[in-house]
Amino acid sequence: MPNEHPKGLDLKGFLLRIDRLDAISRLQQAESRIKALESRVEELSLMESATGLPNHRHFADRLSQALRLAQRHGHIISVLLVDLDRFKRVNDLLGHQGGDEVLKQVAQRLQEPLRQGDTIACVGGGRFMVLLQEIKDIMAAARVGQKLLEALQAPFRAGARELDLTASIGVCVYPQDGLDAQALEAHAESAMYRAKERGGNRIECFTTTLNEVSLERQELESCLREALQNDELQMYYQPQFFMDGRLAGAEALLRWNHPLLGTVPPMKFIPLAEESRLILPIGEWALREACGQMAKWQAISPTPLLLAVNVSVLQFANGDWDACVAKALADTGLDPKCLELELTESMVMRQDHEDLVPLHRLREIGTRIAIDDFGTGYSSLSYLQRLPITTLKLDQSFTAALQSEDPQTSSENIVRAVIQLAHSLHLTVVAEGVETEGQRDMLELLGCDCLQGFLLGRPLPADAFEALLEFMSTKQFLKKGGRAPEEVRVVRTSPTGRNRGSR
Repeated sequence: MPNEHPKGLDLKGFLLRIDRLDAISRLQQAESRIKALESRVEELSLMESATGLPNHRHFADRLSQALRLAQRHGHIISVLLVDLDRFKRVNDLLGHQGGDEVLKQVAQRLQEPLRQGDTIACVGGGRFMVLLQEIKDIMAAARVGQKLLEALQAPFRAGARELDLTASIGVCVYPQDGLDAQALEAHAESAMYRAKERGGNRIECFTTTLNEVSLERQELESCLREALQNDELQMYYQPQFFMDGRLAGAEALLRWNHPLLGTVPPMKFIPLAEESRLILPIGEWALREACGQMAKWQAISPTPLLLAVNVSVLQFANGDWDACVAKALADTGLDPKCLELELTESMVMRQDHEDLVPLHRLREIGTRIAIDDFGTGYSSLSYLQRLPITTLKLDQSFTAALQSEDPQTSSENIVRAVIQLAHSLHLTVVAEGVETEGQRDMLELLGCDCLQGFLLGRPLPADAFEALLEFMSTKQFLKKGGRAPEEVRVVRTSPTGRNRGSR
């Protein structure tokens, strides 16, 4: 009996030692799993989820290492920025899951022309960055860029759809174009934007001149971001007339007056607004401002006036732009039948069927749809029947060529055919850029419906357009044949241009 107690203690101690060893073993296993998970998390943090390629953080590490080696050994390295053209349309069309599937295919193709020691990373939004180590010169980098473009030439498949993709590529090299990672990436981006400005599907190499342009662009973009909140933007209105001289309405045109830069030409700031996506808030403001102004003018006009507003490609591609239009109409009280949205011919033709649904919704509430610059885009006219179009705006280049002395360069037959085609489809024709009496007479003879141009009136600020409207509403000023006397033309004149060229 006396020996039982010590024996019990020995057994309990033995079991405690076993439990302690087991706990230590389990703890070591847990620590090992945690380290493995941490390693995996770290690995995943360096990868882009959709493509499995290195992400921007990983690319930056690789670039820093390459720069240190290049500085030590005197090597030349290159950074390329590959940006898929209009990739947002792919996401809008296929959804993000479908867009990711396309990105995987793009990533696979872009890796094929690269050497084993090169690095390609997906940095989001349809953008890829490429690091080329130990190259001979910038021409060698440009040749790689060309191979990357060629790798994208074959169509991509996403489910039952077949897609054509292109890219804009910016190229820069160390040490010629920059000595650190930040400078090289910024300069590759500048070159890429130049490629986009020139139509996309091309390569541009960074230069000192390009750097100066890039800095100016950044400064102008910074000013443009403040322009809306600082009330520097203003709407002008170019009158449109029926053939008998009656005022039909006006096209709303955006103007920017900067306190230091002065009047910034639309041709300079409109493309910048689209590239920076500032066109979305600016376009929404412009639409609401113009609709509110036109709603007030309807009260003093003896007949309903039509307001024409330009729509940018980014607004068109934005999924809720039709809702923005409907809200602007509701908030300002403008009758939808008094609003005409202008889209360029090439813009409409680039859209798929699903992208055109907002047009049909807007047409259902009464809004009119115009094709601007008609005749300068695609040759296929089948879209005129399948789209809810109400108006064709004849491009000013055809108006200018109406009175050409050379029959081979005269646009008379083309204009006649366009007007006949439009009328057969029950569409209204507005001729842009009317600058001479001879052009006006010819358009009247050919059966055009409305005119717009410097002969009849330049774009006016709101108060000047209102004065014109009041004058025309209270005075009988029309001569026989619908021509306005000279004093009316003086009232309509105001020094300004148009956002896509003077008309």
